[in-house]
Amino acid sequence: MGCTISPIMFVMAIEVILKATEGSAGLANLGGGCSMPPLKAFMDDTTIICSKEDETRRMLTCSDDLMSWCRMEFKPKKSRSLSIRKGKVDVATTFTVAEQQVPTVSQEPVNSLGRWYDASMKDTRRGAETLELASGSLLAINKCGLQGKFKIWYLQFMLIPKLLWPLLAYHICSSTVEAIEAKINKYTRKWLRVSPGLSDVAMYCPKAKLKLSMKSILEEYKCGKARLLTKLEESDDPVVKTVQPSLKTGRKWRVTEVEGEAKECFKMKEVIGQKKTDRRGLGSTTAKWWSKTEGKEKRDMIIDEIRNKEDSTRVQKAVEQPQQGQWTNWDTATQRSLTWDIWHMAPLRISFLIRSVSDLSKVSGQIVTLPYRDP
Repeated sequence: MGCTISPIMFVMAIEVILKATEGSAGLANLGGGCSMPPLKAFMDDTTIICSKEDETRRMLTCSDDLMSWCRMEFKPKKSRSLSIRKGKVDVATTFTVAEQQVPTVSQEPVNSLGRWYDASMKDTRRGAETLELASGSLLAINKCGLQGKFKIWYLQFMLIPKLLWPLLAYHICSSTVEAIEAKINKYTRKWLRVSPGLSDVAMYCPKAKLKLSMKSILEEYKCGKARLLTKLEESDDPVVKTVQPSLKTGRKWRVTEVEGEAKECFKMKEVIGQKKTDRRGLGSTTAKWWSKTEGKEKRDMIIDEIRNKEDSTRVQKAVEQPQQGQWTNWDTATQRSLTWDIWHMAPLRISFLIRSVSDLSKVSGQIVTLPYRDP
């Protein structure tokens, strides 16, 4: 364990070595007239990217000599090498550092900045691993001795953020995320003590008459992909901005199409102009125009548009349901929001509130009496 100044001093010292090594090779050609420096570093992790094999070996030799002069050394066992020729992984090409062979990605996968790389160069296996992780974690939460409302809190604030990182870091299709959400909904209904046929509209729709403080992992996945795409398109790095970003989300839902529709919607709203939908006077509200915003404001506008579209889809689904969607006809009913203060409510009371509004097929036309118990 070092002090807080140790990382800063290390970065200052290693930066001098990396700058001296960078001149031993030219810019790496990425194709399409785009090139990037051959050396990338983050703290103590260094990545060498070269277009030719001899340039890579020359950079490794120069780096090894400078590190030996500084009385430091690389750890080849913790490093990995990857050689690509004509779009395919070349297993025969290997590299050495400090007279030791660097293992290839085909021999041992490597984890860099929270992302695994292997010889397949595909994320098909990562989707299955994420689905298996979700299933095992939900089963472990279900087996613990906590009450249902505490299990839901653990799910929302611990498990879902943990699952979102691989969903956003890898190219995982939306159908896999839908399968994960189906498993989450199954356990959520069980912990809430409601009917297994309760629609997901009752749990995630903010426009419902009974609003719950739960977030959908599918909606967070879509918003995260859209946020990542806009960041790549508006990056200050000329290399990232020149190369067209490619985020694969499957055939069922495409992030590029959704982002394009959101942008066209904002441009159309700007052409129409500001309109009044309530009794407040002119000039009482200010509108955000797409042409006058930039950076984070544009990303937030796109995310809000995606969330509004998801909410409209849920309301449309509720209208099509004859029993559970009856709340869409309650014009005089006031919306009630259940925040995380439900810790003070009995579990059966929470279940009764949800079923009385969203599960009318069970309580409509009859009197339901539930005993009150302290949590």
